[in-house]
Amino acid sequence: MCGLTERLEQLSCLRDLLTSSGCNTTDVACLCPSGALQRQTSLCVEGACSVKEILTTKNLTSHLCGVEVHGDGRIVPVMALSIGLAGVAVALRVLARVLTKAYFWWDDLCAMLAMGCCVAFTVLNTQATNLGMGKEIWSVPFENITAILRTFFINMLLYTTARFLIRASVILFYLRVFHLPSSNRLARILIATLIANVVYNLAFFLAVVFQCQPINFFWHLWEHDENRDGHCGNVNILAWVAAISGILFDMWLLVLPFPQLLALRLHWKKKMMGGVMLSVGIAVVIVSLVRLKTINMFTRGVNPTKDIVDVCLWSGIELNAGVICPCLPSLRLLLRRMLPRMVDTTPNYEMGTVPSTHHSVKGATAGKGMTGSPRQEGVSGGGPTQGIRVSGVESPQGSSHAGNQSCSASATALVEGNTSGEEERRN
Repeated sequence: MCGLTERLEQLSCLRDLLTSSGCNTTDVACLCPSGALQRQTSLCVEGACSVKEILTTKNLTSHLCGVEVHGDGRIVPVMALSIGLAGVAVALRVLARVLTKAYFWWDDLCAMLAMGCCVAFTVLNTQATNLGMGKEIWSVPFENITAILRTFFINMLLYTTARFLIRASVILFYLRVFHLPSSNRLARILIATLIANVVYNLAFFLAVVFQCQPINFFWHLWEHDENRDGHCGNVNILAWVAAISGILFDMWLLVLPFPQLLALRLHWKKKMMGGVMLSVGIAVVIVSLVRLKTINMFTRGVNPTKDIVDVCLWSGIELNAGVICPCLPSLRLLLRRMLPRMVDTTPNYEMGTVPSTHHSVKGATAGKGMTGSPRQEGVSGGGPTQGIRVSGVESPQGSSHAGNQSCSASATALVEGNTSGEEERRN
């Protein structure tokens, strides 16, 4: 430290500044009140010293001048609240499956894996906060700066993985509810969307991993050590492309079921449930839009331990809200079992005309769970199925009309959260 002090005193720019101000290096009462002098001193030091020496100087002068260091108190409570809500939603989803004796399918697995990523994301951010994330970089020990940025790198990978799993859960949920033949246009669109989700997220996952060469240069870049060879691509462009394309993908997932739902005249309770689902989905998109303003802050900022806080915070909220959204249909199924009078509606759906007769369409085969095809929740192409009681008018057109009932019953199931035929079969 003494060597650094002597080196600072030898800087000609610093000597000139101190001479013109009438202050010396030990005159705290003279140096501290002058903000302009401190800024000019910082510029002088930045041009002649290494990053670690600059941070040490800033730490010393701030300590001498009595500058208080505060962390960001938002991180832990906000993330704890959002992860708690997501955890409750997933737990209730699992409970709904158990109580209704429904089979777990791939959309449930994706939702639970996404929840695991969210938990890991929250834990790592909490650890980073304990290391000094949210504080000025000059007040954080050097080894902690590296650890914080390494944690941030891992969190970027967790974020990409969780977003993939959340979107996959939604797409697979659509495939399970709208159980359509492969020749159906909506089925082809859903399969194409699922493939696009895999390719899209794999591409960005690899882009995040290899954005710096070598990979560990990402968390050592702050040092600007001339003896360390390495380089990074344009992280700002990568972050913007990933964020904007992700928002467009989420909006696409929101509008996919609308053609089916708009064809129905639903009871107000079902409309309300559909509105809640849509509202949460829109909220996820809004959070993603808010998150955009944090990108430049962490990609172009010079205070990384403080600049990454907002992007971590909003990313966590976005992930947890995304986990909640596909769990809502299962919550309605649970409520219908616990509070049948409040949630149930009769008839289940209306399609064009007021139903004059009632019949149940029931299948001969049960769902196969996660090892086979999903349990059908509506009538598929006129074939047999389980689980949805349909109210409609008998039609002499046979399979053609049954195909229309397939879309209608499946769309109703989307709003109702009807995930298994077991409950109806028991009745």
